[in-house]
Amino acid sequence: MIDAIRKPIAKEFLEYEKAFEESIRSETYLLNYVLKFMSSQKGKELRPQLVLLAAGLCGKILPDTIQTAVSLELLHTASLMHDDVVDNTYQRRSAFSVKALWNNKTAILVGDYYLSKSAYIASRLADRRISLLLAELGCDLSEGEIMQLSNEKRLIIDEPTYLEVIKKKTAKTFAFCTQAGAISVDAEEKSVESLRLFGEYVGMIFQIKDDIFDYFDSGLIGKPTCNDLKEGKMTLPLIYSLKNANMAESKPFLNMIRNKDFSHENLSNINRFVMKAGGVEYAEKRMDDFKQLAIQALDIFPDNPYKQAMLACLDYFMKRKY
Repeated sequence: MIDAIRKPIAKEFLEYEKAFEESIRSETYLLNYVLKFMSSQKGKELRPQLVLLAAGLCGKILPDTIQTAVSLELLHTASLMHDDVVDNTYQRRSAFSVKALWNNKTAILVGDYYLSKSAYIASRLADRRISLLLAELGCDLSEGEIMQLSNEKRLIIDEPTYLEVIKKKTAKTFAFCTQAGAISVDAEEKSVESLRLFGEYVGMIFQIKDDIFDYFDSGLIGKPTCNDLKEGKMTLPLIYSLKNANMAESKPFLNMIRNKDFSHENLSNINRFVMKAGGVEYAEKRMDDFKQLAIQALDIFPDNPYKQAMLACLDYFMKRKY
């Protein structure tokens, strides 16, 4: 499925990879060493691919499209490194995180380097709207994480609050990909807005799926599970289960969460409670709701390889196993 997503932009993606590598070279030994490590741990890079696909859907992919994709991926990588420090995460993509291999200081400083490079590249783009959107995205990412932190302390457990948090901390990144890709080729406003919506819905799906993974065996996804539960994060499967179970069923688990009593036994019991209450099933239904909205957002575009690749990307996010 990844090959189907990348096929229409194979040539441009190679240009992107070259540009990204050129953007993170340094003469400082430790920095260069960490940068090389990060390069070896790259994921599927679907975000930059969405930038390129959105541009291709609206016109000819331009050099500024490539640089937009680089700027976005630099910002995204910085946010992951900072998240690992905030969440005390030692694994990422089936490997140790920078925090684990070095320390918090290194992870934060290298993350800052990526952020600065991202801002520098964005500042050189011809269309100022892209650099403004990128700056806005940086604010949204931080605000989303702070909202989540605040909600943990207050034990907020309603679905609208959850959706607002994941919109800021995840969906806005995907919305930037498709919106900025369209802007980079000077697409008309209607196309830009439709692609922004597509990216936002895809991002909602991505995060809900990520939260579902917290209830499955870590061997399948390459990272520890139950992290959200251990940190008291109220994700959709748990929110639904607590809301729809009767008080006698839900009260013991609410007390565990309030008291942060996350022994292995309690985590196992919460997991079973969520499964029995249909929390994962409900979250999958909400994913499908967003999928239908994403498909509708692309209705204004003619059928072509770029559109088919974007729909394949949507399908991949719905079905991904890790």
